[in-house]
Amino acid sequence: MSGGLPKSMFRRNTWITYKCLYQYCRNMSVATSGVVKYEDPGLHPSTGHEDPGIRPSSGNKDLSSVTPHFPNAFNIAAYVNSSETLKKLIDLNVDLSKIEKKPYVAVKLLKLDFEKDMKEHIIFLLDHITDPNLLGPFITKNPLIFNESIIDLEVRVNYLVSKRFSKNQINQIVTKNPYWLNFSTMRIDRRLGFHQDHFKLTGDEVRQLTVTQPKIITYNLQHIKTNSFAIREEMGFDDKEIKALLLKKPKLWLMNQISLLHRFNLIHNELGISHKTILQYPQILECRKFRIKQRHSFLEKLGRAQYDPTKENFVPIMALAEGTDTDFCKKYAKCSVSDYNLFLKTL
Repeated sequence: MSGGLPKSMFRRNTWITYKCLYQYCRNMSVATSGVVKYEDPGLHPSTGHEDPGIRPSSGNKDLSSVTPHFPNAFNIAAYVNSSETLKKLIDLNVDLSKIEKKPYVAVKLLKLDFEKDMKEHIIFLLDHITDPNLLGPFITKNPLIFNESIIDLEVRVNYLVSKRFSKNQINQIVTKNPYWLNFSTMRIDRRLGFHQDHFKLTGDEVRQLTVTQPKIITYNLQHIKTNSFAIREEMGFDDKEIKALLLKKPKLWLMNQISLLHRFNLIHNELGISHKTILQYPQILECRKFRIKQRHSFLEKLGRAQYDPTKENFVPIMALAEGTDTDFCKKYAKCSVSDYNLFLKTL
């Protein structure tokens, strides 16, 4: 069986339609089990098996004594008065309005009992995030954490301990990437190994990368490979430079490839900024292209578009992206912000 769950398995009056479930699963790029957010290409194809958490009842059997019944609706706030679980989640600053945008997740959450299914997880999370105030945002982003067993969560943390991550580093990883704990130790081990081999990293460098940007470890591996190809073959960085770029600004590997190339083309080919300077200020590649282009065009009109530090009237490359327009005009354009605003109207 392929292509997800067959439509015939759902009755017309089932309180979550096949269409909504299918669209949600596609948007989240997960199999119908809904366990993890990111997906390895080819690792977990859709099995077509029905999710036991949303299986329709057979015949006219009354299941209200087994699980609470909620009418078909996407407004989770409508259930708050009848759900002690939702009330307690609100007390923890969980944003239900974001969760209700994911019907499949909301359905699972509504079936949970706070004392039986959540309390232990919350105690565990409070011991593994950097700030208790971040518990609500954590659950908002990853309510499916409650589908993971406490034993599995402890095993996944112990795995990081075995790889010489400190307690503080582990807490940073879990806080920065709420989906990390949904990945089995086997998958995390494969992914750490992939990044070590792909970028020729030492053990310490793997730990540095993981703590700095843990999302890169659980991100789609094909996307990582695609951006690596673009940075090497289309942008012209060598292996040593790529490693330096990765450790300093790993977020570049999470960006859209086309956007990344467009920004590089503007900065390197149009503005003439060298690879060396980009390596010193890789954050320039994260900045919005239109802002860089606007400020550069204005400096060019004034005859001040000079980015060589060895020459007079040097303008730091980050001046094109950082700070307010007032500061930019005062420090580098040497004019009033009103002049700059008038210029922008001509573009």
